[in-house]
Amino acid sequence: MARVKTYPDDLRDRLVAEAFERLRHEHPDTVSLRELAASCGTSTNAIYSIFGGKDELINQVCREARAEFAGPHYRLALEEPSLAVLAQSGTLYRSWAHANPALYRLIFNAGSTTGRSVLNDEWFHPIRLLLQRLIDHGVLRPHDTREMALSLWASTHGFVLLEMDVWPPGVLDTDRLYEAHLRNSIGTLLDPEALHA
Repeated sequence: MARVKTYPDDLRDRLVAEAFERLRHEHPDTVSLRELAASCGTSTNAIYSIFGGKDELINQVCREARAEFAGPHYRLALEEPSLAVLAQSGTLYRSWAHANPALYRLIFNAGSTTGRSVLNDEWFHPIRLLLQRLIDHGVLRPHDTREMALSLWASTHGFVLLEMDVWPPGVLDTDRLYEAHLRNSIGTLLDPEALHA
């Protein structure tokens, strides 16, 4: 009878952590399972035994990346609601994307067979909490928070991808332009009638 190979209790966490660091900047296709396993003192057999393959390992990284991405936004949602806090949420969004460019693309495309972003209301939960608190405190006029969150995400996500993939470095002052983007987005929420002026 064949013996079932066992692995150290912490190996799963170490493999996820190592894959997480590599996927911050590397596309999944370029990540070598052999190199990843070797850096954790094991073999690719361990990855297949523990995760079933590369896809599930990447899915686990995506779950952790989404939690890291969302965590600061949840903390902001609990602060005293103000426009400054809403703007800070937008700044955190962009900063995380810049620090983790490959992961940023990955967390919005994982689980899609078409390579297109998959919508998941869970991703918008912290910003919806913040928007609702801003409405409750009279900072914003009443809106549908899901619609508002999707609108903010669409414009901010588009800006970040343009900055990362389209605009050549140094051609635009993207820091200043992003500040203007946040002001314009928030201004629309404050005064929706301006759209019809």
